[in-house]
Amino acid sequence: MTSLLSAGRRGFYTCVLYLICPLVPLYLLYRARRQSAYARGWAQRFGWAYVGKSRQNQHLAARRIWLHAVSVGETRAAQGLVEAVYAAHTDCQIILTHTTPTGRAAGEALFASYLSSGKMVQVYVPYDLPFALKRFLNYFRPTDCWVMETEVWPNWLALCARRKIPVALVNGRLSEKTLNQTLKYGLVARLFGDAYSRFTHVLAQTESDAQRYLQVGVAADRLQVLGNLKFGAVAPPELLDLGARWAGWVKHHDAQRKIVLLASSREGEEQLWLDALAPFADLNVQWWVVPRHPQRFAQVAQLIGAASYAGALTVRKSQLDALPDDAQRIRALQAARVVVGDSMGEMFAYYAAADVVLMGGAWLALGGQNFLEPLALGKPVLIGAHTFNFAQMTQDAVRDGVLTQVDDIRTAMQSVAQAVGQAQPDLAQRARAIGFVQSRQGAVAKTLAALL
Repeated sequence: MTSLLSAGRRGFYTCVLYLICPLVPLYLLYRARRQSAYARGWAQRFGWAYVGKSRQNQHLAARRIWLHAVSVGETRAAQGLVEAVYAAHTDCQIILTHTTPTGRAAGEALFASYLSSGKMVQVYVPYDLPFALKRFLNYFRPTDCWVMETEVWPNWLALCARRKIPVALVNGRLSEKTLNQTLKYGLVARLFGDAYSRFTHVLAQTESDAQRYLQVGVAADRLQVLGNLKFGAVAPPELLDLGARWAGWVKHHDAQRKIVLLASSREGEEQLWLDALAPFADLNVQWWVVPRHPQRFAQVAQLIGAASYAGALTVRKSQLDALPDDAQRIRALQAARVVVGDSMGEMFAYYAAADVVLMGGAWLALGGQNFLEPLALGKPVLIGAHTFNFAQMTQDAVRDGVLTQVDDIRTAMQSVAQAVGQAQPDLAQRARAIGFVQSRQGAVAKTLAALL
């Protein structure tokens, strides 16, 4: 009886999906107006890419892991796990899927060697439509499915269960806000309760996440708390060298000049920063702004360039790259008040160049962004009040004195002024920040042991 009710709820959900299906191309075209990559890959999203194609006569690795990383953050969090998988298993292939073009671009940058060798393939994830999922599963024939952090799709989980493909939720996080939204409506709660119950493993980041998973239907014997994979992110040496070179260029004639980075900023946050900037315009600072999403690069550069503070003294990283030699790049960079970081795959270089980091995503009610990477480099990091996607991590970092959390960006700017006014960097603070990250590493090994 329970299985019939579950199938009925999923059937109703599927009917709704089919009804809205004709609107999906319109949505993709709308998104493509700001990010052209949304106009590509439709066949993969609907499973059409695999019609009439078979891998029956091709070599299939003994272990074929479907790893889903919806966007940039999840893709970067998966890096250490991917490296560990290939270190442990030679006959293994990873089918890496994404929902967003930015996630796909991040995967291309991080895993270029695996993609070129054929150890990994990369496609857009099919929508949660049975016909699309069946085509995907028939073609790739995964032996395992690992879902990074938050994605839960009822048909996807039901089809994998029917084919006896174990599905693990990896580095799982579930905020109080998402829990309340899930439980608010009875039908939705039961539908997603059915879906959560189908995970063979749920590997949560924290005890708080684990308690929330129990409330949405995850069985206790399938639930483990293994920590956060993001603590294991490794900074590529070439990006650290690149960031150090940028900083050297900026400070070549003025060693006291500081670089303050507004990192992974979201829509509306750049304007908040500009509005708060006036009292601090005389600081000996060059401001760097790196928007979270590449489709906003041009918009943010235009916004900052039109501001009275920056005006013509705003330069885009892509403009620097287009100059013919380093001498011209140095002159253009030293003349700039604001640099807009409009490049992908270079976040560690931006963090390495910065003296202080203002972490985006938390100055408005957006949930926050991952602040562990600048902490791992020992950078002073300030963050806003809205960190519900990283609640436990934020609480721990603030408690240990390695992260400064403030109510608004105007208050943050006062802290920035104090930090850049110091003649020497706070070496004790730097050591605490690095130690905070290093002491919490180990989730990759635990996760791999649980999955394999």
